[in-house]
Amino acid sequence: MRIAIIGGSRGTGLAVAHEALARGHEVVIVSRSDPRLIRDDVRWLGGDARDTTVLERALEGCSATVTALGVTQTWQNTNLFSQAQVALSRAMDNAGLKRTVLITGLGAGDSRGHQGWLYDNVLFPVFLARSYADKDRAETFLQKSDLDWTIVRPGRLTDGPKKNKVEALLTPETYRYGSISRADVAAFVLGCIEKGTYLRQTPQIVDRKS
Repeated sequence: MRIAIIGGSRGTGLAVAHEALARGHEVVIVSRSDPRLIRDDVRWLGGDARDTTVLERALEGCSATVTALGVTQTWQNTNLFSQAQVALSRAMDNAGLKRTVLITGLGAGDSRGHQGWLYDNVLFPVFLARSYADKDRAETFLQKSDLDWTIVRPGRLTDGPKKNKVEALLTPETYRYGSISRADVAAFVLGCIEKGTYLRQTPQIVDRKS
């Protein structure tokens, strides 16, 4: 399977790329910066994730897409997430492609207000509210589309090893604050694509309680 990863040059997107390669998939990456990958057979298209022309080139021969965009200054206003989602949806429609996974985070959509007092009342409003307002716009746009989407909301991200002990929380009454490694996020995302699971659902994923 060939998978296009939007924002795959670092962080969670790069973890998804490594996991996809380890499972024998072909990978196409769209990012501004050159991905630090060790494989020469990875196709990289340098460009803006909001550029439909770049995205259409990236989607050639693909079976699915993963969006793993991020911003460094999370406390500032942005339109990256929503505009990139609009552009990707348009490119996927033009390509006749349906399967997509969007990675957002704790506090996006209906997971807001369910992450504990400190996160909900201090960390989120001070550091995340403005960028997450745009993640909400991206989620809403995707949810209204006719694509076969999954929106994955990881907990606090770490660079730890893969544990393969992921808990997927699907309703507000089950949401809770927690951590998860980028490696486990990547494995979960690839599982969604390979098995066709969590279609039109918004799992919040954290390490399973022992």
